[in-house]
Parts: sequence; C-alpha cells; structure tokens
Amino acid sequence: MTSELFTPAWTPTLTDALINHLWQSTAVVFVAWLLTLSLRPNRARVRYAIWMIASIKFLFPFALLTSLGAHWATHNSAPQISPSLYVMVEEISQPFRQGRISNPSAAMLTSPSHPTHIASTILAALWICGFLAMLVTWVVRWRRAAAMARNARAVADGREFQALRLAEKNAKIKKPIPLVFSPSEFEPGIFGVVRPVLLWPIGLSDRLNDAQVEAIMFHEVEHVRRRDNLSAAIHAFVEALFWFHPLVRWMSAKLNEERERACDESVLNRNTQPETYADSILKVCAFCLEPPTPCISGVSGADLKERILRIMAQRSGSALNLWRKLVLASAAILALATPIGIGVVHGQVAATTNNTPPTPAATANVPKYDVASIKPYKADDGRVRIMLTPDGVSLQGVPMRLLLPQAFGVEEDRILGEPAWVRSNRYNIEAKVEPDNAPRLKDLKVEQRNAMMLQLLVDRFNLKYHYEKRELPMYALVVAKDGLKMKQTKPDQDDPGANTPRPGDAPGPGDGRPPQGRRMMTMNPGHLESTGTSIDMLTHVLSRQLGRTVVDKTGLTGEYDFTLDYTPDNMPMPPHGAAEGGAKPEQPDQGGPSLFTAVEEQLGLKLEATKGMVDVIVIDHIDLPTEN
Repeated sequence: MTSELFTPAWTPTLTDALINHLWQSTAVVFVAWLLTLSLRPNRARVRYAIWMIASIKFLFPFALLTSLGAHWATHNSAPQISPSLYVMVEEISQPFRQGRISNPSAAMLTSPSHPTHIASTILAALWICGFLAMLVTWVVRWRRAAAMARNARAVADGREFQALRLAEKNAKIKKPIPLVFSPSEFEPGIFGVVRPVLLWPIGLSDRLNDAQVEAIMFHEVEHVRRRDNLSAAIHAFVEALFWFHPLVRWMSAKLNEERERACDESVLNRNTQPETYADSILKVCAFCLEPPTPCISGVSGADLKERILRIMAQRSGSALNLWRKLVLASAAILALATPIGIGVVHGQVAATTNNTPPTPAATANVPKYDVASIKPYKADDGRVRIMLTPDGVSLQGVPMRLLLPQAFGVEEDRILGEPAWVRSNRYNIEAKVEPDNAPRLKDLKVEQRNAMMLQLLVDRFNLKYHYEKRELPMYALVVAKDGLKMKQTKPDQDDPGANTPRPGDAPGPGDGRPPQGRRMMTMNPGHLESTGTSIDMLTHVLSRQLGRTVVDKTGLTGEYDFTLDYTPDNMPMPPHGAAEGGAKPEQPDQGGPSLFTAVEEQLGLKLEATKGMVDVIVIDHIDLPTEN
C-alpha cells in the first residue's frame, strides 16, 4: 500500500505551505535585523527580545492567524469585501503559489511524476536525519551538564555563597539559587530551566578577589532573572527543526551576543567597576580548559575583544524614546494584524459567495423514496452492486465514503469533515418510491437520482451540511506532447442526428432511454472501452477513478473511440444511475501501467495536477442510520 504521506495531492500542498512559511519567517528575520540595526544605541535586552520573537515565529505559521481571522469572519456578519482586494492581499501573503484563473473550476497545476515522489522522500529523509542529529547533540550536552550538576557538592557558606545571596537580593529574586562546587574546569554558569543551579568550578575562586566574585555572581543571577536558559532551549528546538536554514544559525550567534551584552549592561548598572568586571571575565576565560556548554548560561560568549572594549568604555545602551517605542509597537501590531486581516477577508468572501447551496432546476420536484431498508454490509469482499429497479434502487456493499459524493454529484475530495466511520462502513440499501411515482423514475436524469439519494441520507442518517469555497488539488486533462491517439467517432450515416445528445441526457445505460447512435462505454477495474464518448464524459470517469476533480483543458469538442487498460489503485464506485451486473469482473493485471501513464501512452492525453478555489461540501453532522 502506498503511503499517503507522499501522494500527488499531499506533496504540492505541503510543499506550498512549507515554502510560504519559510519565506514569511525569513521576511520576519530580515525585519528583525533592520529593527536591531536601528536600535543599536539602545539596550541589548530590546534587541534580544526582537531576535527571540523572530526565532519563535518559525514555530507559528501565519496560516494559524489567518485561520483565526477566517473563523471569526464566518461567525460574524460583516460587509462585503472587494474580490480584487482579497486577491491582492492573499497573493502578497503567499507568493509561492500557483496563479489564479478567473474560472475556479479551470485552475490547474502540474501533475507530480514518480521522480517527484522519490525526491520528496529523499528530502524528507534528509530533514529527519538532520533533525535527529541536532536533537541528539543537544540531549547529549544536556545530559553531560546534568551529570556535572549531580556530581557537584552543594555549598551553604563561604564568600561565593554570600556573593550569590547579595546578587539575588539586588536582582529581587525571592527563591534562592542552589550553589554547587564542581571539580571540572569549566566556566561558572546556570544550569536548568525550572530549578536553576549555579555550577562553580572549585579552582576558580583562588584566582578571583571578592569584588570579582561578586561581579561574576551578578552576571549569573541576571541570566536567571531573564530566564535565558528557557529562551535558549526554545531557540535550540527551532534550530533543530530548521537546521537547513542558514539564518537560523545566524540568529543563534545574534541571540548569544545580545544575551551576554544585556547581562553586561545589567552588571555595570549595579555600580560594578568596569575594570573589575572585565578582569574577572578574562580570568574566567584563562581558567577554563573546556569549551562553554550550550546548555549552561555562563560568563564567556560573543566576541571577547569587542565585549571587553565595550565594558571598559561603559557603553551601556540607552532607554527607548517615545518614537522608537511607537515603531516597535507598530511593527508588532502589523505582524499580527496582517495575517488575521487576510483571514477575515478570506472568510468574508467565502461567506458572501458560498452560504447558499446551489439549487439546480433539474433536481426540483423529484420523487422521494417512501420506503428504505438500510442494513450494514458485513462481508469484506470489496464487492459493490448497484441496480435500478422499476420502483427504486438496490445497493449492495456500497461504501458510505463513496455514497456521499455520489449523492452530492461531486468527487470524493470535495466532501470534508466526515467522521471516521464514514470511511469504513458499508451498507445494503433497498429504497422504493410510492407506486404512483414509479413510472416517473424511467425519465429521471442522473442528477435527479442523486437528489433522491441525498434526501434519503438527510432523512435516515440525519445528514447536515453546508457549502464553502476551498482551495483543493485537482487535475487538468490536456493533449500530450506526442499528440492525440484516440480515434474520432465516425457519424452514423443512417441517422445523422444519432450522435447528438439531447439536453440533459445522462450518458450510459440506466436513464430509461434507448442508446443513441454508437455511444457506449464499458467499464471494468483497470479497463475502459468506449465508443462515441465526449471528452467531458471522459473527465467525469477519470474523476471517479482518481477521487479528484478532472477538468477538460484539451479544447477537443468531438466524440471519440478508445480503449484504456491500466492498474487501478482502488475499486471506485460506478455512477449512480448506471446498473451493474452481478458477475464478478476480471481482475486487472497488477503489473500494468498506472492510470496517469496509460492515459498519456494510450489516449495521447495527459493529467496535470493543480489546485484552485472550488465549492466543497462540509459535513456538519451525520449519524449512523436509523433502524428500519
């Protein structure tokens, strides 16, 4: 069985969503860079917050805010929005998408070929490998730091302990931070997110005087007050997810630089002498034989030379003035309001154009099934039988997941929101009209038969639904580059009008009318033989085989004779209104070509995939059938 993860529908849809998310997140990083450049004279904690927001943006696609706006719009009355405005703002929010076509049912995109699936699988495998490598590296470092904390000795007195308590008091931290001495020669630092611990190497105290110990303690306590370990863990997760994105790695350096600079500014603002603080950092760096541990917020980090020069020059950032505060507030509001506004526009357009389901005149005044017997189909033989009776219809083993699209007259992919049991349950249905209405059945069109079945589902399954407009994958049928290979049907010389269908005629047997001319279609699993078939009818047949809308883009207007042999992926349900015999069809050759290949090689046509705005049916409620 082919995994649904890399189906033709899934791959372009997920690829578009991923590309849009990546470019939007990249744009946020670019805006963050511009903002931090303009805020260089200001305090480092502001720039650190901006970089952290840009990092978190990678975890939250704008599509979430867009969905929130659309949900709000569809549940609140609002004035109509100009369609041109909607197209403009949505194209700006999602530039990496297929262009719109004025006719939604004609929007197409290119069908994925087999190499595309292989490429998608390879890329997914590479991403998983990179993600696991980053995650394992981080876990190993975390466990190493945790082992050092477990093996360290707790301290409750001494000058280091007193300096730590003084730093906690100045930083207004109420919960005491445990102090532990470790024999390892690493830099002092804070380990842990929920219960932080200060790791202090034993030999470092011999190289520092009391003022220098206090300066280091002020620095470490500032990391706790700012919750730097939590923000570092969040960015580490972002870096693992998007390890392939170079700007994520670049942000790591920026975050580390601004984090240490923010702590330096805080230490200097507590009246610590610059010479004392700079000398303490240099002595810590000279003492450490091991590189800094990423899971520990320590003293070293960033560009050491630039950092010492900045400390000695006492270059602390200034507070934000009113103008800069307004710029930051405007940027934040714009970042939130833009995707929500796009969602609101999307929801309003859908609400104003799709709240009322279409009511074709062809489905008006159709008879109603007066008596219906619905029983679960227990066998697991894949057998489906549909027979039109003089007074109704007889269905055996019909899957509910195929009966719904048949009743609505759409493809399976346009039915959304159905519960899980719809995907598995099968039924035997015997339905009859009143005796007085039986003679009318032979003159009904296919869509009228569908309307009768839909009413039965409403009555017996308590079906409730509504129409919406969604962007869904579909297929376009075009002429292949090697040219058309089907033969055009020769007109019947004895009956010039035999091949001209009457308005509203339903193709195939079972519509109560005699066949016209030489129009005939025979369908078996993996085999389709047709005489006098229009391209429009062929698209309907292919739609049911693929479970997705197929739109005619060939430009062909005649009728054609052809034979199509392929290996089907499943056993689709035949059209409602076309009787099937009880004989079990011959099973197709499992080594034959796929439907995509067969259409191109045997018919000279090609299926190209796209996505476009189409009307869909959203199932609001459906129950298991009532008792007979």
